[in-house]
Amino acid sequence: KAVVSTQSTGERKVLFVAENLSDLTTMIHAIMQLLHPLQWQGIYIPVLPQEILDATSSPVPFVIGILKQHSRELDEEALDDECSTVYISEKKMVKRPNFTDIPFNKKTRKKYQLSLKTYKKRMAKVEKCPRQTIEIGNIFFDMMSEMMGHYADHVTYSEGEAFIDQHGFSEGSGQNSDFVWHIARTQMFSSFVQSLSEREGNPFLAR
Repeated sequence: KAVVSTQSTGERKVLFVAENLSDLTTMIHAIMQLLHPLQWQGIYIPVLPQEILDATSSPVPFVIGILKQHSRELDEEALDDECSTVYISEKKMVKRPNFTDIPFNKKTRKKYQLSLKTYKKRMAKVEKCPRQTIEIGNIFFDMMSEMMGHYADHVTYSEGEAFIDQHGFSEGSGQNSDFVWHIARTQMFSSFVQSLSEREGNPFLAR
């Protein structure tokens, strides 16, 4: 989930494929929750009807889910190079031939991959419960907070409207500056900044 969430945070096009509706909607809703406190701004269709599969060729960012039985009718050649396909049952993500990865620091990636592996080993010994999804969310939230929680140091307000110094914000992220620079230019982050108020606390510092 964390790898897929990284793509979603970068406002890429992500297509989910599942055997059944339950797996499809559960996964997509969980990915959207992991983006908190950011909110997805692109096309969002948890279950795309068979009749409009051509929506997957949209030129704008999307999170779309389709049933595997309908994927055979999908025109893969029409998919954008920036689209990645997540096969939920197979637990794999397939990227287009010319897909450009979002720059993500190797040390940061390794740190949180280790956290997820440790968590999975611990959870393998207990019965599944809703709490598990919350804990995965906390791991991803901690990662985002570490990289982006300092945004408030680069925000100024004028007549009640918030503005952010994107260069200062990204450079302040140290080894994660390339990733944060990419995120800072997304519609999702722009919308987040526009919603800020001087009277509110930093949502990246509190769950």
